[in-house]
Amino acid sequence: MTRIDRTPFTDQDKAPQDTDVDGRHIWVSKQITFEQSIEAYDLAVQSNALHSFEDLVHTGTWHKYEQRAASLARKHPSHDPFISYLSTDHANRWTSPNSRQSYRSALIRMAARDILELSPVYWRQVITDEMNEDHRIHLIRSLKPNLDQDVRNQIKGAKERLCFKKVDKLNRAVLFLLQVPPDPHHTALRERSSEEGDADANRESRTLASKKATLLALNRHQRRKAKTFPNYDWRSHFWATAVLPDDHLDDHRRACIATLMLTGCRPSEFSDDLGVAIHTSDTDGHPCLHFEIAGAKVSDEIDGHPGKGQIWRQIDVRCQTDEAIWLFDHMGKLDQKPIFLKLPAVAHKQSGELLMPSERHRRVTVSLGKLITRLGKIAFPHLRHKLTPYVFRHSFTSDFKAGGHEMDARDLAGALGHQSARTQQHYGSANTARGLAGSRMLQVIEVRSSTPVRQPARQSYPSTEHPRPQLKS
Repeated sequence: MTRIDRTPFTDQDKAPQDTDVDGRHIWVSKQITFEQSIEAYDLAVQSNALHSFEDLVHTGTWHKYEQRAASLARKHPSHDPFISYLSTDHANRWTSPNSRQSYRSALIRMAARDILELSPVYWRQVITDEMNEDHRIHLIRSLKPNLDQDVRNQIKGAKERLCFKKVDKLNRAVLFLLQVPPDPHHTALRERSSEEGDADANRESRTLASKKATLLALNRHQRRKAKTFPNYDWRSHFWATAVLPDDHLDDHRRACIATLMLTGCRPSEFSDDLGVAIHTSDTDGHPCLHFEIAGAKVSDEIDGHPGKGQIWRQIDVRCQTDEAIWLFDHMGKLDQKPIFLKLPAVAHKQSGELLMPSERHRRVTVSLGKLITRLGKIAFPHLRHKLTPYVFRHSFTSDFKAGGHEMDARDLAGALGHQSARTQQHYGSANTARGLAGSRMLQVIEVRSSTPVRQPARQSYPSTEHPRPQLKS
């Protein structure tokens, strides 16, 4: 025998499995095969290709995974998140591809954790229970590819047998991971099978479709109004009839809404750990605003895989539209410059537990979204669609794509906070804004971002590899 074959399994390990069920000893039958457990173990190791469990715990991601698993468990009579996921996936009841991805990632990592923790104990248990010596040797040798030093130590250190609950946990984790294998690089995560792909290819995310439909309806409204009022612009109308006269709004929130309209920034970027800084200047007699935005969707490059999102970006605007002029005048009345736009959010749960940054960002987005929707109903009482902050982001992109300026796709990506110029294909459309008055892009002077946008280089585009600028008062 080899050293692997001489792993010290003792006869003591052959004792029946104990479970605390009315004080009785219960023997738990195996629902998975030895080969299935090995295959699932390999998949569990693959799931750790980019981020270890320690990284997930340190960044707070593991806490979000637990919340998602609990949410899925509540949605199914079995209270099993794995069964709930498979049921929802089979019926294709996801609200969006991102929703499916978030739940899948959470359950895969939770299943992988259980498999990596319990499989070595399970292997020892199965091998010691095997009475046929030839079969036992076969089982041990089948483990050779997986028996690194850590696994050996886990097997040797297994002093007790798996209880009923742990065997059931391992069974469910193995069966789930075999059906839903990990995809750590997300190369095929959002792809459905070929049979499902034909049905899903023409269907957009509900939220994305809603934003585009709202913008399309507002632009149609503007075209109708323009027949009577050639300079009519739905955003200026929104500002003049809903934002300025509203007695429930303070100037700080008005400044946030003006910034949304002028820069197309994300609503979550007004969170207290991010924020938007604004500085003013007077260039050749023209009032200008300089926005510095801390990016909300940022990830680092890992193992050659590019990250996403700009850490910061700057957008310089020459004040020509109503909200830009108001914001410039508002800042002139303040003693402190630059100003920093941040919206408060509750930092703790009712239990006293600290909320994760992503949850605080979500709450700021929801709060600002409710405000914009309420103001939208005032400005456009007959609009059947819901106005949200992201509609301004789409309208900003549509203005850019409609042309009339000297910037290119890399400038738009930088202004939106994207690392890649390809991401903007999900935002706006040139046709929806072409020929309309009130383009916000025409007053944008310059865009700078923390890192270069990924796209074929152009000679006239200045290098953006410089440290983060400091706004001067």
